[in-house]
Amino acid sequence: MRLSYIASALVLGACASSGGGWSASSWDGLVPQTIGTQNYAFLAAPMAGQGFKLKFTIRTGGDFGVASAGPPSDAELEEAAIAAAPDGCAFVSLERTPDGGAEAAYDCD
Repeated sequence: MRLSYIASALVLGACASSGGGWSASSWDGLVPQTIGTQNYAFLAAPMAGQGFKLKFTIRTGGDFGVASAGPPSDAELEEAAIAAAPDGCAFVSLERTPDGGAEAAYDCD
């Protein structure tokens, strides 16, 4: 339920700022969000000037237990990327980054 709530908040913020359509400026205006999976919490933030992409990094601190979980798998990163897709956008691809996170690309109407 928490994932759907976070994803809904991301969607509502994006739609409110975009007037129902997607543009580079509305995408860049998305507020970074925390996307939770079973073992991790990821921070998903728009990549300014990179089209419809979100950057995912592991959120550290608090009680996330990152140290005991080890690095996230591709499946966990993909799960977070799919959950973060705003309404009207479909997950396309995921590319790992040297910092242990990923860049996710989306196709938006």
